[in-house]
Amino acid sequence: MRGRLVHIPCILLLALAAAMLPAADNRYTIKEGETLFSVARRAQVPVDVLSAYNGITDAGKVKVGTVLHVPATYVVRKGDTLFGIARTFGVPLARILELNKLGQSARLKVGSRIYIPQDADKAPAQAGVQTAVQSPSSPRVDPAVAMSSAVPNPGGVVVWPHPGRHEPDNGKIPGLVFYGAPGDVVRSATAGEVKWAATYWTRGKVVIIKSPDGTLFTYGGNAQLLVNVGDRVSAGMDIAKLGESPQGGGAKLYFSISDGTGRAVNPERFFSAKSDS
Repeated sequence: MRGRLVHIPCILLLALAAAMLPAADNRYTIKEGETLFSVARRAQVPVDVLSAYNGITDAGKVKVGTVLHVPATYVVRKGDTLFGIARTFGVPLARILELNKLGQSARLKVGSRIYIPQDADKAPAQAGVQTAVQSPSSPRVDPAVAMSSAVPNPGGVVVWPHPGRHEPDNGKIPGLVFYGAPGDVVRSATAGEVKWAATYWTRGKVVIIKSPDGTLFTYGGNAQLLVNVGDRVSAGMDIAKLGESPQGGGAKLYFSISDGTGRAVNPERFFSAKSDS
């Protein structure tokens, strides 16, 4: 970690601490003018991998309205092994080998990408590490379900992750959207351990931090991550820098909180409770 930094949980789900991170919805519906090839390029997943993952035999005949499931993408780091990656994400090694067309004795190259198969209704956040356009195994956060009424109690100092204007984010991962500028520093709201630091294709680069009480704090929309999985962070430490949102509209920080069961917590309620205490 660069100078002792901070933070993580959607990807998307997002992302999504083995068996602890919340999951984002990694489904994508093909729209008018799009093809399997254009979606694969945008998601940074090879079209043959996306086809195999969705059981598509003819990539050229995919129609508008087709719902695709996008696998998580893990960027190999020094010391990684296929067995270790499979264990981290809670996915059978055989499924990873099949999707990536690898042999069990294949050698991994640092910086290369491994595509992680997930259950169709869960996000690429089912383990506690990374992805390249995000994550681990836990209940899916459904925005149609009311947010948890419980207010997390991570202990210690609590700070806002960004000073900019913010508003509710009522998308697939309920939380807050902060508006800022590219390069703005994102700070950890609480002390904790980084459980995820990687990219999720609809959220940019994402950090998930688990506080001592098991609460998960997710920070998406970043262009640069300043922390790595396993880093210990403190409240207010720099953990990332904002970038242009993959969804357009300038630089945005997508911030969400989930309790230990993976259920969304209203960030406004969380910070209000802390300021009153």
